[in-house]
Amino acid sequence: MSGAVKKKLTFQCLPTQIRDKRGRLYQVRAYETGDFEDLKQMYDAFDPKGVECGLPPPDDQVRLKWLHYVVSDLFNVVTTHKNKVVGHCALDLSCSPSCPEYLIFIRKEFRDRGIGTAFSKVMRELAEEVGCEKVVLTVRTANTRAIKVFEKTGFVFCGRIEAERDMELPLKPKKRCIPRTCKK
Repeated sequence: MSGAVKKKLTFQCLPTQIRDKRGRLYQVRAYETGDFEDLKQMYDAFDPKGVECGLPPPDDQVRLKWLHYVVSDLFNVVTTHKNKVVGHCALDLSCSPSCPEYLIFIRKEFRDRGIGTAFSKVMRELAEEVGCEKVVLTVRTANTRAIKVFEKTGFVFCGRIEAERDMELPLKPKKRCIPRTCKK
C-alpha cells in the first residue's frame, strides 16, 4: 500500500452508514489524509494506551510514528459522527492479503453503542470484496467487551489459551486475491 503513488481503492461497501443502539447515524468511509489530525487526537486521548498488544503506544513519539505507519501502509477506514472521527480500523494487506491482520479502536465515549460490531461487519464485507480468505487479530483474554464484538462478527478463537489470544474470521471472498510480496 505504501509508495510514491498510492492507488485509490474503491469498494462497493464504502462509503456507508451505520446506526448505533440509540439509532444515531454514523458515516463509514475510507480514511483520507485530512483525517490525520482528528485520528491523532483520538489516539492521544485513547484510554487505556498500550494494553492491547502495546497499542496504541503510550509514548507520544512512538504513537505518532506508529500512526504514520498505519495510515501509510495499511488500508484504513474511519467511522465519523458529526464530522468527528469516532472509530478507526485497518487491515494489513501488505504481507498476506488473503489473510490480513485486523485492528479496530473506538473512542471511549462511543463504546457500548454497537458501533464496533457494525463497523466490524462493514470491514468483513470489505475484506470479502478484496478477496481475503480470512482475517486475523490478537486480543487480550481479559478484554471481554472486544471479544463479544468479534464473536458477533463471526471471529472464533484459534491457537493456545494465553493472556493474548488469536482469533480468525473465515470469509467467502468475492474475487481471487492477488498475493503481494511482503515488505517486512
